[in-house]
Amino acid sequence: MGLAPSHRLTRALIGGSASLALLVGAFATYGFVSYVRAGDVGTIIFDPAQGADPDEDSAIGPCVEHVCNYLLLGSDSRAGLSPEEQAQFGSDEFIGGTNRADTIMLVQLDPQREKAVVLSFPRDLWVRIPGAGWNRINTSFEGGLKGGGPRRVAETVHELTGLTINHFLYVDLLGFQRVVDTLGGVEMCIPFEVHDPLSALDLQAGCQRLDGRQALAYVRTRHFPCDESAPDLHRIGRQQQFLRAVINQLLTPAKLVKAPSLVEPVLSNLDRDRELQIADLVYLVGRLRGVSTGAVEFRTVPSVPDLIQPPDFDSEISILRMDPEARSLFQALRQGTAVPSVGSELLNTPPSPANITVAVVDVLDGDRATKAEDVVATSGFDVSPGIVSREEAGVSGRFGGIVYSPGHLEEAQVVSQFFPGAELRESSDRLPWGVAIAAGAELPLDALDETPSEPVC
Repeated sequence: MGLAPSHRLTRALIGGSASLALLVGAFATYGFVSYVRAGDVGTIIFDPAQGADPDEDSAIGPCVEHVCNYLLLGSDSRAGLSPEEQAQFGSDEFIGGTNRADTIMLVQLDPQREKAVVLSFPRDLWVRIPGAGWNRINTSFEGGLKGGGPRRVAETVHELTGLTINHFLYVDLLGFQRVVDTLGGVEMCIPFEVHDPLSALDLQAGCQRLDGRQALAYVRTRHFPCDESAPDLHRIGRQQQFLRAVINQLLTPAKLVKAPSLVEPVLSNLDRDRELQIADLVYLVGRLRGVSTGAVEFRTVPSVPDLIQPPDFDSEISILRMDPEARSLFQALRQGTAVPSVGSELLNTPPSPANITVAVVDVLDGDRATKAEDVVATSGFDVSPGIVSREEAGVSGRFGGIVYSPGHLEEAQVVSQFFPGAELRESSDRLPWGVAIAAGAELPLDALDETPSEPVC
């Protein structure tokens, strides 16, 4: 199933965050709608480069040859939440009275290579914070938005990766909720029941629409089935899955039609550095025209748990040590070359749907393939192959189930959670994709709404 150019270019940039997704998608499709009115909406009064020594290797600087690194910060600040919501998520006083970077992502946009890479940093990653010594990376945001937090996170990321940060985007818990509600919610397929009183998450199995509060709880919870082995890493996988689902959803005609009217309300919940202009985003989108959703790649800084606490570290939370293999990932981002597979799968964590490319095979020449693709897209998988023929996928007969290439059983098992009872069949030949859904009569399209899956840990 082909995509119009405007649809394809929208997919290229909206992997970083729901707020950035809608903003870029709207301008990419409709141009400078509301640009004059929205020019200062959401802009914060801070210059992250202020005080930088021009004679030193700066952590913050301009984009180079139109390649830009965006630092996306999701704070756990409770500012603006109602008393009831603070009772659910805790108050700022409850979390220590300071802001922490609950989510840290770096998004690199490379228009010439037509690539976008979203790199997640585990919140418990043990790093050296310039001027503050060694600690978990999320503490580098201490001081908050107007107390030097963004700059210190940038300096920390720069020292760790060697990458220069060009622009900042920030959203707190309330802003995230409002962005999702502005989108009209996000369609997600959940393979099993989840109840987590700590994040106020209470979901039944099946495909459903998450409102802002549910979506916030979904991306914040660390109490899904199997999370005990590596809660922070499991949560990152779900965050990436959620963002991929947003990518897929924003391409629906209903969302694209509404995009111009949503620009200002989304932007009002998003803070950015003074130098980041909407016109810059529009230019980048124009350069990325024709890129498909498959060009958005998700990675996480690979790390391993360390249960031995550092000296004078009085927290009961375990830390994560960076895997040395991460250096090859950082080098590729610095040099603008293809990123390795490092960081696409994490220790004690199944592959995230965001990193699993799934094709849908049209077996019966009917609507089943379209419905199967909808389930896969809503579940947060990379659906860039679209619907393909049996010949392309190497599927014979009228088989209905999941076909996977040799060596891709684990990915197929993750896909099978969203089609309970589907038969898994290994292909005799290596497919162009790791996994394909054969939409034959035996494929249980509606089983998820009736029978929760067994978690794949």
